[in-house]
Amino acid sequence: MNGTVITEAGMGEEWGISESALALLRTLDANYKSNPDFEEGLILHGCGAILMSGCPISIHWSVQHNGDEVFLSDFVKFTSTSLTEGKIEYPDIRVSVKKTVYEQEILQFAKQAKALFESSKAKKIGDEYDQEMYADFWKEYDQLLQKHTTD
Repeated sequence: MNGTVITEAGMGEEWGISESALALLRTLDANYKSNPDFEEGLILHGCGAILMSGCPISIHWSVQHNGDEVFLSDFVKFTSTSLTEGKIEYPDIRVSVKKTVYEQEILQFAKQAKALFESSKAKKIGDEYDQEMYADFWKEYDQLLQKHTTD
């Protein structure tokens, strides 16, 4: 963002790609306030016990829709399970992007994540509760992807 690398391939970090894609898809329709003490992030590690919950290793930022623009700010990254150790804040990063560009980037990422997931080995899902959560996750993912895909 604005010349600052927050994460990229080769940094030795592991991120939950499909979980992060769903979190980002949700921001296409709604604002998101970076609030690491009470909210899951937008880029998630996936170390939680269940989908999208319980792991503080994440990257957060605020997403504010304003007409044809989307404003991104309040970037913070957590590199450990401690909310104090490994916390990196980026207070000077503020980005304004056209809503169409923002949407295209998120949709491209979500489609790539889904393709990667679909081409990987079959998943073994635990009990009935986990299977239901898994099904609900992909149902929401597919609904948001379809809602915003025009091609």
